[in-house]
Amino acid sequence: MQNEVIFLEIGDLLKLMGRQGTVQHFKPDPVSGEELEKVLQAARWAPSGANTQPWDFIVIKNPELKEKIAQIFVESQQRAKKEDKKFPYGDDEELRRRFTDPPILIVVCADTRSMKAYPKIGYREQILNVSMGVAIQNMMLAANALGLALSWGTVDTLGRDKLQELLGVPAHIRILEVLQLGYPAARALPRSRRDSRDFTHVDKFDTSKLRSEKEIKNLLSIRTSPDIYSGVRKPENKTMG
Repeated sequence: MQNEVIFLEIGDLLKLMGRQGTVQHFKPDPVSGEELEKVLQAARWAPSGANTQPWDFIVIKNPELKEKIAQIFVESQQRAKKEDKKFPYGDDEELRRRFTDPPILIVVCADTRSMKAYPKIGYREQILNVSMGVAIQNMMLAANALGLALSWGTVDTLGRDKLQELLGVPAHIRILEVLQLGYPAARALPRSRRDSRDFTHVDKFDTSKLRSEKEIKNLLSIRTSPDIYSGVRKPENKTMG
C-alpha cells in the first residue's frame, strides 16, 4: 500500500472541495453502514503529530440521545446569548433541529495523552488540534464524495462537560466537536472565496496584500449577520475583494 502511486485528477479534487459548506437542513433518509464506514476510514488515513492518531469517534443514532445532545447545545447557546447580547445567535429550535434531524451524529474526541509524544516547547495543544482538524477535513471530503454532508457544532465548556458525562467519556478524552452526517435537504449555497493570489506571499509577508481595515470591517459585518446563524443562507459573490 505504501508503494502504491495513486493518481487523482486535481480538478476533480478541487471541485469536490468547492462543494463543501455548512449544511443546516438534512433529509430523514438513513445513511448506510457502508457509507458511514467510508467516512470513518477517511479519518483513519489522516496524518497526525508523531502519528499518534489521537482521535476517537462516538456514533450517535439513538433519537432520544440526539434529543439530549441537542438540548445541551441549545442551553449553551442560551448562555452565550446572555453574555453577548449583540451577537446574532440563531433560533434555538433551529439549532435543536440541526442535531435531531440528521440520521447520525459523530462526537469527535481527542485523546490528550497523545500530547506526551509532542515536543515540550509550548505548542502541544496546537499539534493536537491541527491533527484532529485534518481528520475532520478528511471526513468532510469523504462525505461530499458520497453525496452526503458533514457539518459541525461546537459547544461551550459547561456544555462539553455535560456531553462528557452523558456519553461516559473519560476525563483524559476531550470532546471537540459534534458532527452532523446525512443527506442534505439542499446543498450549501456558493460562498465567497478569496483569490489564492491575494493571500499568497513569496519569501516574506507582502504588506501590499494586507486587507485594509475597511475590508475587514465589511467582512465582519457579513460574517456576523443574522443570516449566517439563523439557518437561512443567502447566496454570496464568488470572490471577495
